[in-house]
Order: sequence, then C-alpha cells, then structure tokens
Amino acid sequence: MAIARVPKEVSEPSAFIGDHKEFGRPLFAQLVPFAVHVAASIYEERRDRLVNSSIIGELEILTTKIHDALQSLNLPGSLQALEKPLGLPSTLLSHAEEVRQADALTRLQRSFADTAKLKSSDEAIFTEGKEVLHSERTEDERLRLRYGTERWTRPDSKSAAEKLYAQIAEIEGYLKSAANSDELVKTKFRECEDMLKILSSSEREISNFVPSSRRINIAPRLEVEAGKLRTCLNDVSRFESRRRRKIESLREKAKKDGISSIILVEAARLEREYPGTQLVAAHFEDFFEQRLAQYDPDVEAVKTEALEQDRLLEQLEEANTTFISARRGDTSSREREQALQRLENAYFKYKEIVSNLEVGRKFYNDLSKIVGRFRDDCKAFSYSRRSEAAQMES
Repeated sequence: MAIARVPKEVSEPSAFIGDHKEFGRPLFAQLVPFAVHVAASIYEERRDRLVNSSIIGELEILTTKIHDALQSLNLPGSLQALEKPLGLPSTLLSHAEEVRQADALTRLQRSFADTAKLKSSDEAIFTEGKEVLHSERTEDERLRLRYGTERWTRPDSKSAAEKLYAQIAEIEGYLKSAANSDELVKTKFRECEDMLKILSSSEREISNFVPSSRRINIAPRLEVEAGKLRTCLNDVSRFESRRRRKIESLREKAKKDGISSIILVEAARLEREYPGTQLVAAHFEDFFEQRLAQYDPDVEAVKTEALEQDRLLEQLEEANTTFISARRGDTSSREREQALQRLENAYFKYKEIVSNLEVGRKFYNDLSKIVGRFRDDCKAFSYSRRSEAAQMES
C-alpha cells in the first residue's frame, strides 16, 4: 500500500553541498549571516531618516513658509476679487473639486482616529514594559527586606537595568513631544473645519458664501500692477508644483534603493578581507557612507531651493506692495476678497494637515518598534533576575 522512500537530499546529503547543476540549487545557498540582515535594516533606517527628515521634511517646511507668506499678504484672494468680481475663480473651483473628490473631512477624521489607535497601542506596550520593571523591582525589594542587605548582595533593580530605566525617560519624552504635535494639528483642523465644510459643498453653496462685488473700471496703473502680481504668483505656484514632483521622485528613488543583492557582494568582500573574523553590522559603515552619498546632491539642492524661494517671495512682496498702493481707496471688493482668501487658506491648511498626519502615522509606527523592543528587553531582564533570585534563595 505504501513504500517508504528517503529523499536524496537526506540519503545523499554530500551531493547537495556545493554547486551541482543536476541537483538544482544547493542547500543553504541563500542563507546569509545574521549581521547582513542587521546591516540591511540599519541602512534602510538611515536612508529613510535622511530622505524623510533631512530632505523631504526640510522641503515641506519651506512649502509651509510659502503658504504662510501668501496668507500674510492676503493672496491670492485680493487678486482674485479684483480679476473676477462675479462668480468663482477657476483656481478655487479646482481646489474645491479636489477636496470633494478626496472626501476631505472624512479622510481627516479617519486619519485622526487611526493615529489615535497607533498612539494608544504604543502607550499600552510601553506601559506593559514599565509594569514588568515595576513588578521586578517590587519583588527585589521584598527579598532584600526578607534576607537583609548583607545576605542579598546583588545590585538593586535600577543599577542592574540602568539602560532600561534610562529608556523610560527617553520614550516618555518622545510621547510628550508627539502629544504636543498632535494637539497642534488638531488645532489647525478646528480652525479650518468650517471653511472645509463649505469648500467640500456644492458650487452653488460656495457661491452663496462668496459675495459678488460690483464691476469697476480698473485704472491702467492698477491693471499693470495686477498683471505683475499675477506673474509673480504664477511663478511661485509653478515653483511649488516642481517641488511636489521632486518630492515624489525622491520618494520613488528611495523606494527603489534596495541593497539586498549588493550587500551580499560587500559581505563576501569583507569575508575575504577579514578571514576568520565574524561579521558584525559595524563592518558595513564605509559601505553605508558610500551608498548614502548618492543623496548628497539632494541635500545640497534643499539649500538652493531655499535661496530660490527667498528670491521669489521677495519679488512677490514687492509686487504686492505696489499693487496695494495702486489700489488704495478701493473697498468695493473687500468682503469678497476676505471670503475667497479664507477658502484658499482652508485648502492649504488641509494639505498641510494631511502631510502632518502622514508624518505622525510614520512616527508612531517607528515608535512601536522601539517600545516593542523595550517591552521584550524588560521581560528578558525580569526573567533573568527571577532565575537569579531563585538560585540565591536556594
């Protein structure tokens, strides 16, 4: 009914150790040293920190400065109110359509809820680790009182787990800083929530919110200055669009920057260079530096972007000053200007909040790894101390 057959890999194992085409891939051919896996993880962490913090993060800060400058200059509301006294500007209509398509309010509320869940999970894991340490410390103090310090000679809990107790303060600092950032983002949302509701409504409801102004004969000088201001505003808009494309391109570049195959070549080189030496992640430091050097031009480009942005904003401020001077005395479109500007500000705040929430989500995901390791280290420490205490008692 059944015949026992021993696989050749078991009956003739020596035939499968080495490169034999007739038997296919040799056993353990893809097995790599643990240090290589650790090194790959370290590189990915450094790459992501470099790209997200030193490059993309700085570029997004610069973009926020553009929106703050536009808001302080009351742009583009003041220009839109003059150029189009009736109806809604095309820019505002496109922004409203984007907000509607994204279902902005639901998206933001869902993101806030998801972030809160991640934060709650991190805090629960962190609390679990602290409770393990607290239980171990309580038990150690009980045994110390029972046997006396002369007989119970091992170090106290804080001295034995100095790094773990230091980590508590460090992680608490992370959580406190994150809580402050979360509150700032929520405040931003509360400030623009009403305007976002209007922006996500129908075109007719937006038109009801934005009052029309009477048509006026624009003086030749005002028309010229308005044209100059519009040119400067378009230059800033194109500059920001190029930056968004650059950020997306950089994210794609980092995503494709895998080192799985290359690091094996580097590991083989290190094994030849240091025969008999066990590989550790520190051996790959030079390799990391050489590999991350490909992002040096992107880091330098941030400084160039900042200088270019300062130049464009300076031109915009000068054009806006002359525009306001030429327009002095005209208050016919003041209410319309304010309504348009409030809607534009809400749109930019929405984009900013989306970016903030994405950063927060990534932060809590990264923090989950830290608190997870902390909890596991606390459990391991507690287990070793319990075993040690049992031996001392016996």
